[in-house]
Amino acid sequence: MKCTLKFMTGLLTLSTACVSSAAQEATDTIKVIEKANKTIVTRSGNTTKIVADIGDTVNSGQYYIYEIEVSRLDGDRETELKDPWDMRIPFFNPRNPETESGSRHTIKRKVTALKHIYWGWRFNYHDKQHVKNSFETGIRHMVGVTWNRGRKTPSFSIGAGFGFMRLNAQDGYVYEKLSDCITFDAMKSEIKIDKSHLDIWRLHLPVMMSIPLGRAGNFCFGGVANFNTYASAVTQICYGDVRKKTKYKSLQQNLLTADLYASISIGGVGIYATWEPTSLFNKPYGPQLKSWSIGIDMFCF
Repeated sequence: MKCTLKFMTGLLTLSTACVSSAAQEATDTIKVIEKANKTIVTRSGNTTKIVADIGDTVNSGQYYIYEIEVSRLDGDRETELKDPWDMRIPFFNPRNPETESGSRHTIKRKVTALKHIYWGWRFNYHDKQHVKNSFETGIRHMVGVTWNRGRKTPSFSIGAGFGFMRLNAQDGYVYEKLSDCITFDAMKSEIKIDKSHLDIWRLHLPVMMSIPLGRAGNFCFGGVANFNTYASAVTQICYGDVRKKTKYKSLQQNLLTADLYASISIGGVGIYATWEPTSLFNKPYGPQLKSWSIGIDMFCF
């Protein structure tokens, strides 16, 4: 009985010592160094190394070295690796409501596609001459990159797309080309005009900011650079039994024009408006046409 009692007493003593040792190990990461000459902190990957010079005139060359490796936990916003595409945008850094310190969420970058599919009507002004109001169609953001801090936060995007614009001539007039200039010619009443239009193919480079409106709404605004890569004019007329079709290429349109853009949508379907303050042609190569447009915009969240 006495041997059993001694054994139990020894076992309890050993257990207490182990618990005490574990408690000490839990606080082993705290080290107080007084009067250090200098401290050097280096970081390589997830490893942080601290070197403290604690030598004096008597004990020269003494250092305290502490090294620890930290692994990132899934879902921990404060320890996420920095994205090399990270962008800091004014007024685009909301406070984190989960902390009192107001730390910011990490900006997320993702590749997006098939946004701002549009069809609209262009209203011409400024030296439109004999050009009718025309239509346009295309996709402004076929593929691009979007930065945001979450699904319900403002986002900034840069993309690329393409579009098509057709400019019909007014009734009784047709497009013609004289040297490098596109002009208009009035047709006689006995000549029937089947069609006469000017087509512009363009590449879009949109830079936009999108702001969520409630659960399903979205407001978007920005600028769109248009590279007018190809232009041609087609005229087809009939007189009697004769039909004549003429196509004019190598037009001298301005390569670069720009639009100011805004749209509002609910559930991914909305309306847009643009204003193009730059002219499509310079004198004497064609009408110094400018325009604005409205139409339907398909916005994918």
